[in-house]
Amino acid sequence: MLKADYSMDMNLPQSDVWRYLEDWSNWAKQVPGYQTHKNISPTDSIWELHGKAGSITKDVKLYVKIIEITSPSTVQFRVRDSEDRCLGSGCFELSPLSSRSSTLACLLELELKGLTGKISAPLIGSLLPGLLEKFVQRIAKPLIEADSVALSL
Repeated sequence: MLKADYSMDMNLPQSDVWRYLEDWSNWAKQVPGYQTHKNISPTDSIWELHGKAGSITKDVKLYVKIIEITSPSTVQFRVRDSEDRCLGSGCFELSPLSSRSSTLACLLELELKGLTGKISAPLIGSLLPGLLEKFVQRIAKPLIEADSVALSL
């Protein structure tokens, strides 16, 4: 099982971050390698990603299912690829630091199956922490930018 986690403090109230986070179409677009996504139902979607590691490139179709949303703090989800060779789960935890700041944490666990999974696990395992960090920072970026614009008005 491959695991990665990353957390980030933001000078934004929990309520502002939650409004963005609870609509997972917002954060789907922030996944590194994002190409497109399609909502199947309020809890199910299909994401298409283009991954690149060195000279290796791969297009991946992921099925993402929201398992639980607990307002204003938690989103739990599951993910699998189209061939069930990559299965995973994750969650976002949003907690207040003060009335004007919060912490966004993300945890992701992946299980890679089959021979391809065994071969690629070391590479993916080494890349996963950096990808998750980039993902969380991308989620935060439009929120921070919107807050900066609001402050300058």
